Amino acid sequence: MCFGTDRTAQGATAVLLYGATEAPFSQPRAVFFGHTFCAIIGVGITKAYLHLSPAAFANDLWLVGSIACALATTFMVMTKTIHPPSGGTALLAATQADLRALGWYYVPVVILSVVLMMAVGLILNNIQQQYPIYWWTSIPLGPTLPKTEREIKTEANGIDTANGARQAKIGRTAAILLNIDGVFVPEFMGLTYDQRAVLDELQMKIEEYYGVREEKERRKSETLSRERSERRSTGERRSSGERIANAV
Repeated sequence: MCFGTDRTAQGATAVLLYGATEAPFSQPRAVFFGHTFCAIIGVGITKAYLHLSPAAFANDLWLVGSIACALATTFMVMTKTIHPPSGGTALLAATQADLRALGWYYVPVVILSVVLMMAVGLILNNIQQQYPIYWWTSIPLGPTLPKTEREIKTEANGIDTANGARQAKIGRTAAILLNIDGVFVPEFMGLTYDQRAVLDELQMKIEEYYGVREEKERRKSETLSRERSERRSTGERRSSGERIANAV
């Protein structure tokens, strides 16, 4: 039966769909497009090598499977549709004789089997949990545009322009706020020394990310140097005053 020919890859997909519903690899976009792309690539590479003589193809079977799996993996990475069992879909299309006999019909068979598994997952996985966590993707697919200085400052201070008042109120009353200016803890929350140290370390990482830590260290060093100079000047004036008084 056709649905049993790709049992290895589909079995691995079933484990992710029904046993790891929160994993990124288990979400619909990765499952559907991962298997579909890999089936097309696997059949395409196999068809290209089938132009060789049967003996040459049999000798290079390991190479055909390797190329199919490698190209399929590369394509999944480029399109952000990584689904690990899909590599088996491409590999089996090249190495299994019964699948090679299907030719391009292997692609709709894979699509149908994946759709059926996802349909079962949508029913069973939502009985006691949520599936999918997201339909399309939780990460940006295109290049991230550089942020403006205002956006960076807004993000660093943890205040969104649309609901800045609400966020600021939360920061004053019921939330711990970490930004480039420091750590702000509600008065009712008593923290131990170790807990405070963790917050301070996180705040330092924020400063390093936005490039303000070095500036703060420089200003602190300049302040300390200025204070030392002022104390030295005060001490010299006092000493001069005492010598003048003794001379009088």
